[in-house]
Amino acid sequence: MRFRDDVNVLFILVDTLRADRLGVYGYDRATSPTLDYVARTGVRFTHHLAQSSWTKCSMASLWTGVYPPRTGVTRFDDAIPEEATMPAERLAEAGFRTAAIWRNGWVAPNFGFAQGFEVYERPAPGVVPLSVRREKPHVDLHGSDRDVVESAKEFLRAHGHERFFLYLHLMDVHQYVYDEPSAKFGSSYSDVYDNSILYTDTSLGDLLTFLAERDLLQRSIVVIASDHGEAFSERGIEGHAKHVYRETTETPWIMSLPFRVEDGV
Repeated sequence: MRFRDDVNVLFILVDTLRADRLGVYGYDRATSPTLDYVARTGVRFTHHLAQSSWTKCSMASLWTGVYPPRTGVTRFDDAIPEEATMPAERLAEAGFRTAAIWRNGWVAPNFGFAQGFEVYERPAPGVVPLSVRREKPHVDLHGSDRDVVESAKEFLRAHGHERFFLYLHLMDVHQYVYDEPSAKFGSSYSDVYDNSILYTDTSLGDLLTFLAERDLLQRSIVVIASDHGEAFSERGIEGHAKHVYRETTETPWIMSLPFRVEDGV
């Protein structure tokens, strides 16, 4: 990347997103038109496994490229060691502006995740419209992913003319957030999860349109991934961070590239 002055990197982490709940991974509900389009026109990894069903442990492995026992991040108070090499550090050395906008406290700076980032911010929570419903009110998290998207737009307006690495960590699927237009799949816990995927997919469409209108999409590597999935009593267990069966570890990895790659790569 040091020798490419025309490529940016946008990494979008959709927390708690199962691969098998997306159309491009074979789901029969239209939960993800934006993600499906990105996958069809870009690259889709057919089988991608998170290294944990818990955010901090999974993200530590994702950023360092090693398994949880080697990261040392397996318990609540563990942090990524300073000697670990993070992608943001490499990209900063290559001349990229590095920024992260996040809403999950498990990737907070005190756990070592800010290494290499020039900007590492949790956005101030905006006003959530009354039409937006949240099915996990016990989660101590204010605002919505619209705050992340709008903060990302501000960063891109200011620094879109420079090479950038921008990491966004979205939480609305984790919180089962949806609105009236995305309430298409029913009212059970599993149905509401699908509603929230469609709601988040709409936000991603808005962000990608913003990039395209500024000719940034054509000059950026966009990665859309997740840290873990979610269980719905497939084995008598609900949620995540309790086991590492396929429902909590099989996650999407989708890429939009400003260049072509051969099928099967």
